[in-house]
Amino acid sequence: MLLAAFLRLWRLAAKPLWVDELYTAFYSLGKSLKEIPLGTLLPPERYWSLLADPGTPWQAAQAVTVHSNHPPLFFMAMNGWFQGMGISVWSMRAFAVLWGLVAVAGVFYLGRRVGGPKVGTLAALLMAVSPYGIYLSQEARHYSLAVAIAVFALSSWIALLQGDRSLRHWLSWIGLNALGLYVHYFYSFSLIAQWLVTISRLLWRRHRRAQTLSWLLAMGATLLLYLPWLSNALTHFQAEGGTNWLSQSTPIWQTVVLPWLQSLIAAVFMLILLPVEQVPLWVTITSALIMLGVFSLVLFQINRGWRLEPLLDLWSPLVSYGLVVFGLMLSITYGLGKDLTLAPRYFFMLYPAVTVVAALALVYRRQWVVVVVLVAGLVSQLLISYDLALLKSYLPGQIGRRLGADAQPTLVLIAPQRNSYRARALSYVLAIPSHANVQIAFTEPATTETWQPELTNSDKIPAEKSTLWLVEPQRQIPFPPKVVLSSQTCSLVGERIKTEGTGQQKYQCVVAAS
Repeated sequence: MLLAAFLRLWRLAAKPLWVDELYTAFYSLGKSLKEIPLGTLLPPERYWSLLADPGTPWQAAQAVTVHSNHPPLFFMAMNGWFQGMGISVWSMRAFAVLWGLVAVAGVFYLGRRVGGPKVGTLAALLMAVSPYGIYLSQEARHYSLAVAIAVFALSSWIALLQGDRSLRHWLSWIGLNALGLYVHYFYSFSLIAQWLVTISRLLWRRHRRAQTLSWLLAMGATLLLYLPWLSNALTHFQAEGGTNWLSQSTPIWQTVVLPWLQSLIAAVFMLILLPVEQVPLWVTITSALIMLGVFSLVLFQINRGWRLEPLLDLWSPLVSYGLVVFGLMLSITYGLGKDLTLAPRYFFMLYPAVTVVAALALVYRRQWVVVVVLVAGLVSQLLISYDLALLKSYLPGQIGRRLGADAQPTLVLIAPQRNSYRARALSYVLAIPSHANVQIAFTEPATTETWQPELTNSDKIPAEKSTLWLVEPQRQIPFPPKVVLSSQTCSLVGERIKTEGTGQQKYQCVVAAS
């Protein structure tokens, strides 16, 4: 646990907040991104002040229900965390770390239930050093809470399947699964998998059919506990808000092949992650070969351990569970055109089962295999912590540093273009170094001709020579050749920069001749 805590808390606030974490912050505070002021020049600290003054947990629930497509429990819980711990990048992510540590403890109990104390200890060690597990724990999102709930729910489920049908296990299995559904909709993959595996075992083994009523009553109780939220869930599913990015137009061969390739990437990520983004091609290739080599080595040992471990076969509960969860993900990917393999984080319901199955297969293998896993995890976390691997989406740190690099006064005009880009634009603002002499305004998109932005406080524009940046996510047309401010005229400097779809254009501003 100490190792898990150290790896998750080390340099926790070093990376800038990214889009999804800002959604978490605003909804947990009971706010909307529409509260970002428009047309007013403000220093970065004024934008940081938006992440303050939390409302009530009920306001958080209302915000996430209206403005997002997630169930409310995590955001309500984080609201309470803010009330007690204050609001900062560290405290936001520390809440996820807390549940990540609970998950490590839970996977010990799950592993012990399945294969004994040695399996539990190894499963906890694998999750403690896994770059994937650390990633889920360091994101100010709901994934680590969902994993923590899942490992304890799976422990109760395995106990019930093994014949330990105490009231404690029944109540925890019902209650935890219901809670999981209030944390993330994808928790339903875990619930469906547990139910399908249970039903198949009842049907396959006739002597267990007398237990069917107990199981059906437990399943019904879980649904009953979820009934208050069901109408909201159906509304979210019909609206499809926030899921359009999962539907991408690609050639048919990519549609068929990419989900399997992306699943392999997620599996490798659970073991090791080296620099592959924003680095020279030779570094990417070298890192990919090393990662595949380490993964293949460990997978070979898992395969050998699988053959020797009597508890491992396709019909064992956790293996069947994992296959059903993965099958559900592929069914939605191919059947509904929503590629759930696109982001590795969406494998979080598969992660506990993979961890325990790997521990079962490796527990009696040679110790050097565990050392390889340990070293791979430690090296991965070192690289991730120093922003050499697993860069934040849309690269807010890179853009923020660029916008604040000039020593002279700098104006930044950001045009989110539409509401869905506001969080991305704000992530750039919050990544600007605190010492920078910068003022920022959110504006309407610039025209392609000479442009004069509408600012409510143009008196804040520097009277001396200054730098201007125009920033716009997904801008397809050219930036204007000249920008006219109240007392300055700004001319293009250098070529347009495009970073992860966000256009940036630098201008040099001089005081207009009177």
